[in-house]
Amino acid sequence: MGPFTTLVVIGVFCLQGSLAVGSAENNLSFKLFQPQPNYRDYSSYRSRNAYYGSAAPEYFHTGFGTVVPSQAEFVAAINNRTRTWKAGVNAQPSHTYMTGVLPEQALKYQLPQGFVVKKEYEPLPASFDARQKWTYCPSMNVVRNQGCCGSSYAVAAVSTMTDRWCVHSEGKEQFSFGAYDVVSCCHRCGFGCEGGAPSAVWQYWVESGVTSGGAYGSHDGCQSYPFDVCKKQVDPSEAPRCMRTCQPGYNTTYAEDKHYGRVAYAVPKDEERIMYELYNFGPVQTSFTVFTDFLQYKSGVYRHTFGVRFGMHAVKVMGWGEENGVKFWLCANSWGAEWGDGGFFKFVRGEDHLGVEANVVTGLPLFR
Repeated sequence: MGPFTTLVVIGVFCLQGSLAVGSAENNLSFKLFQPQPNYRDYSSYRSRNAYYGSAAPEYFHTGFGTVVPSQAEFVAAINNRTRTWKAGVNAQPSHTYMTGVLPEQALKYQLPQGFVVKKEYEPLPASFDARQKWTYCPSMNVVRNQGCCGSSYAVAAVSTMTDRWCVHSEGKEQFSFGAYDVVSCCHRCGFGCEGGAPSAVWQYWVESGVTSGGAYGSHDGCQSYPFDVCKKQVDPSEAPRCMRTCQPGYNTTYAEDKHYGRVAYAVPKDEERIMYELYNFGPVQTSFTVFTDFLQYKSGVYRHTFGVRFGMHAVKVMGWGEENGVKFWLCANSWGAEWGDGGFFKFVRGEDHLGVEANVVTGLPLFR
């Protein structure tokens, strides 16, 4: 038996041998198509001057050699060019929105490709919204806010893990994974508030587990999120020290609060495969290149039209559909509910636009 065949058998065996909650799990099989990645710890954080950054001054480069002096003028210029979506003025200055995926780290730390298969086939609908299928999962209606921290690599991951924990327990278990543990303690995942690699976060979930955590100032969970929105033009916040203790008043130890993933994998760059994964197993995480026009999104199906490169960003994909003849992915951002369409947005589907279909990662929970 060659190494490829052995790997497939291991993938299926591990999936079937660790189930405790969720009868639907018994009808799954799983395959991996690459060797497991070898993750190595490296220095905690680099100089923030090395971060290509999300904190730009409040003026707007068009990408055509000109600068627009106000957000309102930039919005008008976008709306004059786009046909499928509308831009609007943000509640916050645009430079206070952070991204958080470092392309070089994302390429360095990649998960094996794989897919989960249900024994019973069900045709995919023309449109789908995870919030409507899994109504017993309130986390799907929550829009997180990464605040003044370039941590989308972590925030989008733990938001997706939270949804999948609920989905695969059939609503019997609600556990809100927090980004504090990832940003502060997973040094191989990235550089705290200066960006990181989504794939490394999912592998950290499998190997080390992730603790619970609520929003900034909530005091919910083991470690609530430590970053508020940016109050002024600043560099990304410093990541907190790794404290392997829960906050006062939370009656569970750090080690006991850890919840784990069973397997982490990348979904192949295939529109239907991503749809299948979403429809049957819950939301997924993806990353794409952000240009400055995306920051102004308000409604419709986003397609890059105007502006310059801003960074690389991670989000949660919730479903799909079609609007005025344009196919889209339904996504949840991590810039708060005041951004975009209540914190959500639609992104053109089926073209791998800005890499949105090439960077899909996810995993399955481990119930003990």
